[in-house]
Amino acid sequence: MRRVGLTGGIGCGKSRVAGLFASLGVPVLDADRITRELQEPGHELHAEIVRHFGPGLLDTRGRLDRGALRARVFAHPKERQALEALVHPAVHAELERRLRDLPDANGYALIVVPLLFEAGWEHEFDPVIVVDCEPEEQLERVTHRDGRTPAEVQAIMDCQLSPDERRRRGDRVITNNRTTTDEDLRRQVSDLHNQLRAVTGNG
Repeated sequence: MRRVGLTGGIGCGKSRVAGLFASLGVPVLDADRITRELQEPGHELHAEIVRHFGPGLLDTRGRLDRGALRARVFAHPKERQALEALVHPAVHAELERRLRDLPDANGYALIVVPLLFEAGWEHEFDPVIVVDCEPEEQLERVTHRDGRTPAEVQAIMDCQLSPDERRRRGDRVITNNRTTTDEDLRRQVSDLHNQLRAVTGNG
């Protein structure tokens, strides 16, 4: 089954776009969701993170304090690299396992990977779709959505590729700016879905 990657900066609307593909019957896997699952107690990834970063990052239920972990790795780039070295292989292996079990109804599956280019996974997907919006819009959406300060959101954005670089490296772009209506977004997704189905012989 063809593997189509979906990526974009924080707050660009990847989940919304993925949901529209799913509404068209496309199997969707989300690397962020898998990451959260694998970081729960009882999984090997959880144990590896605790071994590296220490039990001080656990809450009273034995779960990772994601806020504390996020603050730590964004303050120390080497710690962020260490975390990614643990997370990326585990998530990649789980994605592979789940891909084998997906139905092949549409000829392709959509895999949402926020740090797709940063992880060096672009060659595993054809094509790579980039959800794009203006940085100012990203900042506004995430501060409103997550209750983070603009400085916290900007720190996350600074660790990601620039919008220009993502557009350059992507194969297709879905625009989701403040002027993009729901109808516009649905049309972009539908058009791209039809193109992908035609290429895979399911049109």
